[in-house]
Amino acid sequence: MNMHTHLLIYFLIVICCLADTRLARAAETNAPALVAVQEAIDKNDYTKAVNILTYLSNTDDAEALYVLGRLTLEGRGVKKDEKQAVLLFRKAAAKGDVSAQNALGAALASGQGVRRDYKEAVRWFRKAAEQGLAMAQYNLGYLYAHGNGVPKDEALAIDWYSRAANQGLASAQCSLGWTYMNSRSEHQSDTRAAHWFEQAAAQDHAKAQNNLAYMYAEGRGYPQDSAKAVHWYTRAAENGFAEAQYNLGFMYEQGRGVAQDYAKAVEYYRKAAERNEPAAQYSMGLMYDQGTGVARNLSEALRWYRLAARNGDPDAQAVLRAQGSDPTAKITVPRSQKRKQKR
Repeated sequence: MNMHTHLLIYFLIVICCLADTRLARAAETNAPALVAVQEAIDKNDYTKAVNILTYLSNTDDAEALYVLGRLTLEGRGVKKDEKQAVLLFRKAAAKGDVSAQNALGAALASGQGVRRDYKEAVRWFRKAAEQGLAMAQYNLGYLYAHGNGVPKDEALAIDWYSRAANQGLASAQCSLGWTYMNSRSEHQSDTRAAHWFEQAAAQDHAKAQNNLAYMYAEGRGYPQDSAKAVHWYTRAAENGFAEAQYNLGFMYEQGRGVAQDYAKAVEYYRKAAERNEPAAQYSMGLMYDQGTGVARNLSEALRWYRLAARNGDPDAQAVLRAQGSDPTAKITVPRSQKRKQKR
């Protein structure tokens, strides 16, 4: 997944999740109209909610503007209109609504409903982050980590990730762990990485569960423990995380932390392969090619090799180059022993 796609998906989630939190706080103000909005949304009566919010937004109520923007973005109770949603977020943000400031930053970073502008996104994320909003702190850290709209700065990324992580935001905890694990500077710390992966994994964050499993598998931050690695790979795989499904298949194939079971390996490789995980697609090709865990089927092997190669897997590309003009030849290529690690 490329970075822009990741940003778009993540920031959309941020907007939706944060909106629900903001609505809960709105109800706590005991403002009758906003309580009525909350009740309408709880009953999925979005038309009623939009009618009330439209009235309130005409009085320039910042909270109403923000929530109306969220519903407009999602097309609930009103025609979906990303540009109009951004206009509503901008109005609310200018009036100091912290959730709207984060939502506007999200739209600017993803290019949803507005031209992508990372520098402007940074400005709005910073406003919300400095007021203590965990999602905005995470988003600002992410932009520092990748050098979008600001110079790339690992120390500042860690600073903002840490602020959000200490508020319990699982995505920030996972990203903080990833930064500590992969840093090539004085920030590198497997112990800190393992700590933050564990915090996020306990909140059922699938990527963190996968990364925590990797730490156990490799003995990084903990004593090496293949059984615990299998446990956390299984948790992440059950949450539908493709890389973990591949990793779990690998553990079953190798008999690491679990009894060797080629049929189980194929089961998990297939799940990941169907989610378009290239390493799993290559593994499916190899299992069919060698008749391991499944009946040997060279046409199926070739199909999976081609899918994996198309998705950039170097082992699959090597197979196809070696195979040349003979599609029925059995090709034996050394398996890559690397497990996937992704945030």
